[in-house]
Amino acid sequence: MPGRVLGVDLGARRVGLALTDPLRMISSPLTTIPMGSEGELARTIARLCKEHDVSLVVFGLPLSADGSEGPGCARARRIASTLSSLDIRTDLQDESWSSRDAEEILRETGKTRRAAREKVDAIAASLILRDYLSRDSGA
Repeated sequence: MPGRVLGVDLGARRVGLALTDPLRMISSPLTTIPMGSEGELARTIARLCKEHDVSLVVFGLPLSADGSEGPGCARARRIASTLSSLDIRTDLQDESWSSRDAEEILRETGKTRRAAREKVDAIAASLILRDYLSRDSGA
C-alpha cells in the first residue's frame, strides 16, 4: 500500500504542511513552520516523510492569473528537485486561490485574522492536497 501524501504551501515567511490519511482519502492541516533556507526546508520535509510514512510530496505551484510561472514556482520546483535527488517522489499542483480560500474558511469559523495567521498556510496546504487527490483520482 502506498504511503501518505504530504502537501506543501510555500509562503514568503511560513510554510504550510498538510497530510493525508493512510488511504489517501482525506487531507488535514499538519503544521506551519517558518520559511528558512531551501536546503533547511528540504531536510525538514525529508524528516517528516520518514516520521509520517510519506511516499509523495505535493508542492503548491503559485501560477499567475495568466498561467505563467514566477519566482515562487521556481522555488517550488527547486525544492521538489532537491527532494527528488533524495529519492522522495514529488509532484506539483496548481495552488491558485488556495490561500484566499483558506482565509475564507477561517473567517467563516469566526477566527480573527491575527489568530488565524498561523493556520492559513496549513489549511492552504490541505486545500492544495485535496485538489491534487481529486485530480489524481480522476474525479
